[in-house]
Amino acid sequence: MKPIVVLTEGESQYYAPLLGALTQHDAPYHVHLAAPGEGLAAALAGLKPLGYAGAVLEGARLEREATRLVARLEPEAREAGRVDLVVPEWAGLRGAYLKPQALARLLEAHGFVGARVLWVGAVRPELRLALRGVRLVHAVVENFPEGEALLAALPGPQRGRVAVDETRGAALAREADVVIYGGGRFPLAVLEPYHTFIALEPPPRDAYALVANSFAPAAWRQVHLSLLVEHLTGYALPPEAFHLE
Repeated sequence: MKPIVVLTEGESQYYAPLLGALTQHDAPYHVHLAAPGEGLAAALAGLKPLGYAGAVLEGARLEREATRLVARLEPEAREAGRVDLVVPEWAGLRGAYLKPQALARLLEAHGFVGARVLWVGAVRPELRLALRGVRLVHAVVENFPEGEALLAALPGPQRGRVAVDETRGAALAREADVVIYGGGRFPLAVLEPYHTFIALEPPPRDAYALVANSFAPAAWRQVHLSLLVEHLTGYALPPEAFHLE
């Protein structure tokens, strides 16, 4: 069985779901867990000599640090400045960043290509590539320059407006089909019953009750896990194969 390692900064959210899904589907892979601390370079350098299929990286610091340690970055990883998957190849280590693709696939799977999006809370610029398939993006954030920077990175026709106060945010929300929550402060007044609500981080408890259609953070993470396994092993396991608490 070929090993895969999950490298994490703390308690892993991905180790148990990966191990469970691969075991249940009799995939010839075994999942290990390690916390490399300051030794990420050594951990990645050992992947090929030790016969690992690759490494899944959990944690913002590891994702950023890995960009300096791999021989080849895929375009999405280079643009985001993050790596969440490292694969050893004959020419060296290849780094990918699949979280934006996971969010884009979640939007696509539920018919939101061409939708109008309201981004709320933490800006998460590393995920902006996920928004390439939508029609328009507004942002309700605490820091106006950060919101402007997020929209400035999008193609001109997609750029909406930025609000930092609840009243203007609610006005922008009425123009949106989908509300994406990136973490941090979340004004509940932006939610309307007709919105689809996608939470990338745990939202205030009352948020889900305000909309008819919603996705908890586990939905996005399940798609992400499915993509990680597909890139690592070639096995196309469905998102629901990964059981997250």
